[in-house]
Amino acid sequence: MTLQSPKSSSWLPDDEWRKVQKCLPITCVDVLPFRLDKGEIGEFGLILRNTPHQGERWCLIGGRLQYNEVLKQALDREIIEALGDKTIYTLVRGDEPLKVVQYMPELGRGEYFDPRQHAIGLTYAVELSGIILPQGEALDFKWFSISKIRTLEAIGFGQKQLIIDCLRQLGQ
Repeated sequence: MTLQSPKSSSWLPDDEWRKVQKCLPITCVDVLPFRLDKGEIGEFGLILRNTPHQGERWCLIGGRLQYNEVLKQALDREIIEALGDKTIYTLVRGDEPLKVVQYMPELGRGEYFDPRQHAIGLTYAVELSGIILPQGEALDFKWFSISKIRTLEAIGFGQKQLIIDCLRQLGQ
């Protein structure tokens, strides 16, 4: 599917947003891109970004859901913001996330850690193609071999296990 640019923004001013982050779980979408090789997933893609607590790390594409934004629109927006509007994707499993996880703001309270907020991450898998131009928070984009996932160390927010779990659900 060819992406459409978002029509408007629903962001709160920074001071109000910080208050909300401290009071409520934040709904987020995460995107695990992959590309096929002979009908099987050959590689998965991650963006390099600055994390608030680990420095530069490879991460899933993603971010928070805006008020009154449907999940599909959030996926479009996050992919456009990270990889540009010439990126094409096909969503796997219809409109259902592959996995739902919690990111906790305190270490040791769960598998996934985000010091900024308590977040609920809805993780979607997409077959990605088109022209990929990292931008915004995406400092870079790289394809990784499925066979190398266990040896990758610089994955942010504890997402390594999430990626492994999603790839397993996709039959890899």
